[in-house]
Amino acid sequence: MNNTHSNTWYSGDWRPQNNEEVPYNGIKIAATANYTPPTSPPSTQKFVSLDVIVTDYTKAPNGVSSSVTLQKKGVWYNIPIPENTEVSPPEPNSDFTIGSLNNANLEELLQLAVTTTGTYLNLQFRYGIHSYKEELGFVMAISDTYTEGQDPIRVSG
Repeated sequence: MNNTHSNTWYSGDWRPQNNEEVPYNGIKIAATANYTPPTSPPSTQKFVSLDVIVTDYTKAPNGVSSSVTLQKKGVWYNIPIPENTEVSPPEPNSDFTIGSLNNANLEELLQLAVTTTGTYLNLQFRYGIHSYKEELGFVMAISDTYTEGQDPIRVSG
């Protein structure tokens, strides 16, 4: 059986087709849950980490992506600003508009939050050009264990 450990969340302003001018689109977050290796005979696998790719389509019609791996629950992680490699020397990509809500906590944008109902991908950031949009809250539920045949990541909302 082919089971995916991945899911995708889209910001509230996401459109199936890009605009023809800036802002082209919103934010896409793709997450892949990693679990301990399968055993024989099969047993429950335990959650290890979450690979997250955040893609900002605000100023770039093909998107500008940044990757981060979340390994510890309850810890806030930064979304690194990707480099623009089309200039020499490479510099931070100004098409990536994601930042902190208050410009003070740049290291606190993504978290594996633990609640009484489970583990969630929690986010708190803003993005955009002139009038910033804010994204706050739990966007994906992540299973702490994986059993063959189940869906380990569920998009909230």
